[in-house]
Amino acid sequence: MDGGFPGVDFGRGECTFCGDCVAACEPRALQRDATTAPWDRVAVIGEACLAARGVECRVCGESCPEGAIRFRPRLGGVAHPQLDAAACTACGACIGPCPTRAIDTRARESLPTESET
Repeated sequence: MDGGFPGVDFGRGECTFCGDCVAACEPRALQRDATTAPWDRVAVIGEACLAARGVECRVCGESCPEGAIRFRPRLGGVAHPQLDAAACTACGACIGPCPTRAIDTRARESLPTESET
C-alpha cells in the first residue's frame, strides 16, 4: 500500500476480524483487544449508488453479514439502501461487490449526528 505501510483493500474481500494481521505483524505495531472494534469506521453509500439512479440493485445488502444495509420501498421507484450505522462493523463486505464502487468507509466521528440530519 502507500509508503510501504500495510492497508486494507476491501476490493479483495472483507475483513473477518480473525486477527491474522495482528499475528503476522513483525514489529507488533498492531494490537487487538477482543472488547473493542479494530477500527472506528462505518460504511457510507455514495451518490454513484445504482438505486439512487433508479436502477434496482441490492448487492450491498445481500453481501452484508451483519444485515446493516436494508432496503426501504419507495412509491413509484426502486428501494434505496439504508445503513444502520450502529450495526455496521465496517468489515468491507459490501464494498467489493458494489458494481459502481459507491461504497466506502468513513470515520464514525465524521458522520453527522442525529440532531444534524
